[in-house]
Amino acid sequence: MNLMGKSNKRLLVHKDIQNIDTNNTIDIILTPQFYTFLQEELGVKFAYQAKQIAPSLFDGYLDEQKEYQYYVYKCNKYWCFFAYSIKDIINFLEEKGIKKHQIGKIYFAQELAPYIEKAISLGENTALQSIDGIATMLPKRLLDSEYNYKTLKLEDVVLKNGITVGSSYSSLIPMKQTVAITSMLAILGGIFIFEGSMIKSSIKSDQEKLEKFLDKNPKLSSNRIRKSILSQYIPIDKKERLKRDIVEKISKLLSSNSQLKSLEINDNKVVAIIEVANDKIANRVLSNARNKKLTAKKENSKEIKVEGIL
Repeated sequence: MNLMGKSNKRLLVHKDIQNIDTNNTIDIILTPQFYTFLQEELGVKFAYQAKQIAPSLFDGYLDEQKEYQYYVYKCNKYWCFFAYSIKDIINFLEEKGIKKHQIGKIYFAQELAPYIEKAISLGENTALQSIDGIATMLPKRLLDSEYNYKTLKLEDVVLKNGITVGSSYSSLIPMKQTVAITSMLAILGGIFIFEGSMIKSSIKSDQEKLEKFLDKNPKLSSNRIRKSILSQYIPIDKKERLKRDIVEKISKLLSSNSQLKSLEINDNKVVAIIEVANDKIANRVLSNARNKKLTAKKENSKEIKVEGIL
């Protein structure tokens, strides 16, 4: 199969698809062979709220040995939930000749449901048809041998709910920001590990000194005195742990529409400036920050200041 052209082509991906020969970016439409679908009526208003409960909805439906990503969008009065493994999808596409960097938008065949009330053919053995409004894979043996399959022009179909490979790897942080934030957190983690190691070495060294001192001064060897001396180091370890916890909470406030502008860590607090796209995102960041017991306020229309006190 040869896909060439200036604009992104759309490809309906199923297990029996032929190998692809192209150097262009391709938009992918996944058949149900690559995702698990649920449709629920929930009393939530926003997609991010629905997405938070997605893992619990799929409990018992998925392979526990795999890592899944989740996507949610509103479909009439229901919420449409998708669970998928981006790793499996990328591996399959690369086997068929499509490299990871060639994958444009990824859509789900559920959006094709209004267009496939009459089945479309997917290779020699399977078909795709809308049954009760849900895009469903069917073995062709269940259909009449003379069945007249519909021809569907994917370029003519309106698709509104697409994801990217980057957004799949992290529901909170897109790929470019993921690299930057991951690098930053890795550096911070290294600093914390180094500081923790230094503190541990310091405690060990002081403990040895203490033992030598107690050997020379038996009167000071009571358990109460030892605990008193060691207790001065405990707050240091707690503070370092608290720093890591606050940084982790701040990272969970980031998304494609709320990006980290600066991060400052000192002995008293952790301060982050988060740049937001609009007021709606700003209110969401403020609410989520306060739910995580962080202090948050608007610096201006585009920036949120988030603080965690040590």
